[in-house]
Amino acid sequence: MARNGETLKKIGRTGWALAGVDSVRQESVGEHSYGTILVSLLISKALLHQGEQVDLSKVITLAALHDLPESMTSDIPRLAVDLGGHLLQEGKKEAEKNAFQLISKKSEFFGEWLLNLWQEMEVKSSTEVRIVRGADIIDMLVHAVSLENSGVSPKILNQFFISSHTSLNELEIGLVEDIFWDLYKEHIDNANSLGIKLEQITRS
Repeated sequence: MARNGETLKKIGRTGWALAGVDSVRQESVGEHSYGTILVSLLISKALLHQGEQVDLSKVITLAALHDLPESMTSDIPRLAVDLGGHLLQEGKKEAEKNAFQLISKKSEFFGEWLLNLWQEMEVKSSTEVRIVRGADIIDMLVHAVSLENSGVSPKILNQFFISSHTSLNELEIGLVEDIFWDLYKEHIDNANSLGIKLEQITRS
């Protein structure tokens, strides 16, 4: 499994390239996974402070494993999945499931445990899974704002904010939504400072 983690460090996050981000080296899946772990930890600690019940160990474990199948499937960007419709959505899920099963078979001492965690991630119902799903998106948006601050036009990154809005609402974690709107404000401010008019969303 460590070899799969090493592979993730070398696989670029293709969504940025498809959006038109021009950089010397794209963010790797491994780097994004680290960001997701860190954001998951911060969100969990904040929720615990608010009195919520959160299994911190499970959150960190899920965050560390959530992109592991991409070491075999590579990064399949959301745009491709959306364009491919139901068949590609199901195909992506099946490919990632099969990849995780292959990885778990090589894990002599905790293969069944890995599969159980993956099945929990697919259901998306527990607090811990929803935290990781939210952190996954928040880390992407943090990177988008970072790209803007380094000179990438907010116009080509607006799609990432628009497409993330509904997904985050479905998680029903108020703190995650608050973080989204803070990042979104910074994104809109970056656009306004450059005189760029964007399709915008409003908070209900």
